[in-house]
Amino acid sequence: MNPSTPSIDLPAPRSLPSLLPSLLGEGEPLRTQTFGVVFSTATYLLYGLITWYQVRVGLMRSDIGWTLTLLALSLNAMAYIVVRRGWVLTGRDPGLARTQLLFGVALMFAAYAALGLGASGLLVVMASHVVYSMFIMNPRQVWTLVGFTLGGLGLTMLACHWLWPARYDATVQANGFLYALLVMPLIALLAHRITAMTQRLKAQHVELQDALGRLHELATRDELTRTHNRRHIADLLEIEQAQHRRMSLPLSVALIDIDLFKSVNDRHGHAVGDQVLRCFSQLARQQLRESDLLGRWGGEEFLVVLPNTSRGAALLAMNRLQQRLATVSSDLMPMGLRITFSAGVTELSADEGIDQAIERADQAMYRAKTSGRARSLEG
Repeated sequence: MNPSTPSIDLPAPRSLPSLLPSLLGEGEPLRTQTFGVVFSTATYLLYGLITWYQVRVGLMRSDIGWTLTLLALSLNAMAYIVVRRGWVLTGRDPGLARTQLLFGVALMFAAYAALGLGASGLLVVMASHVVYSMFIMNPRQVWTLVGFTLGGLGLTMLACHWLWPARYDATVQANGFLYALLVMPLIALLAHRITAMTQRLKAQHVELQDALGRLHELATRDELTRTHNRRHIADLLEIEQAQHRRMSLPLSVALIDIDLFKSVNDRHGHAVGDQVLRCFSQLARQQLRESDLLGRWGGEEFLVVLPNTSRGAALLAMNRLQQRLATVSSDLMPMGLRITFSAGVTELSADEGIDQAIERADQAMYRAKTSGRARSLEG
């Protein structure tokens, strides 16, 4: 290359996968709706090829073939612009699917009138439109489409026989209409059955999701306090430890025990004790950060997992919770009980097991209880 000749950097050709987002749009349901229009356009292109074969063999005049083809492609292009811009994402006809279907059936009437001897083949195409309607219409709308198709077909046949009796024999047309009268209602009945099955499947899917949600809730939540249960909080702690080990971030835990809880049960009954546990867990969830994890460790004990938190910061968090509990305890707790807790706080090291850290927190909690309760100590 001559050094004095300036080089021109041509953009690399875009592959088909890279063109799809710009062609179909980003996100659902826009992409699905736009794909429907593109698929419809491709179908009409195939119909156009058949139309031009009919023109070539003399079944249809070329000017009529041009008119039908350009009309179909123009209306599909308009539909693509409307759908691609997201103007019909919602509404009575999202994506213009039903409008295109009705337009296609109406176009078949015009093609029927133009074909003469080849018109009977369009009955199959009309039936295919009714089949497709099962997937985008409810049963009532399918029956409406069947009525529109049969009514329009009958009127088209009568008009064709009246205008061109030599090309459209009444007996032949009546035979075709009887077949259409048999097949299309059967398709509508099938659509009704399929829709009913689909609705049952959707209802069963919703019920299954609800059941799975309840099972997950039972497997991971403490039934009384709605906090994580012991097994789940332990699993979450393992996940947090692995993540913080990779990122070299601090991770602390606090083991909380409600003071003199046995005497609450003995003096006021287990129902009041359960209410104390529920009120305390509710207050703790409100006071802790969203990233903190709270689980019932057993009885009146709770385990708090504090991600990205040093031992000193975790101790401050427990002190704030203690102060908040002292402020609202008499108003929050049943029978105006004043409740306190003792807590042990520790920070996990990168190479130690979870059981070791919790044991350290447990020992610190025991020291807090034996040194006067209503306090938090480091372990």
